[in-house]
Amino acid sequence: MNCSKEYFIGVLKKYIPILSWLPNYSVETFKGDFIAGFTVGLTVVPQGLALAQLANLPPQYGLYTAFMGSFVYAVFGTCKDLVIGPTSVMALMTAQYVQIGGPAYAALLTFLSGCFQLILGIFNLGFLMDFISAPVLSGFTSAAAIITAIMQLKGILGLKFESRGFLNTVYEFFRNISQTK
Repeated sequence: MNCSKEYFIGVLKKYIPILSWLPNYSVETFKGDFIAGFTVGLTVVPQGLALAQLANLPPQYGLYTAFMGSFVYAVFGTCKDLVIGPTSVMALMTAQYVQIGGPAYAALLTFLSGCFQLILGIFNLGFLMDFISAPVLSGFTSAAAIITAIMQLKGILGLKFESRGFLNTVYEFFRNISQTK
């Protein structure tokens, strides 16, 4: 019976890493973590607000994404030096669903993505990423950067127009460029 108890505790510590490091956490470590967390928070808050706008969501959703991932990762994460938060690629991919169903679709997409990642983690399927070639990843990242830049032009130049998708945004941009402020 004692062996199974130790095995159970070992499994819990493996899947919930906070159980391993929290008992040894000190005030000195907290000071460093607080300064690092505050510094990262100063950059993540404006980034989250901007990315919420990119995803066609209200600003508070940007704050949710900026902090909730970090809180969950503090409990379940295994790498202490990893920064978790919203990205422009996620915002662009979410924007398509937000146009269809609003913030409720964004929440559903987030939940389903988390379930999918949980299943991949349980079955140790991270090796599947090795099958995606470097040029495909590079092309995806470059395209996301171009799309992000085009989507931000409207706000930078003070243009007011509704658009759906990349090509429609480019079209509306050139159609309304004379109203630049």
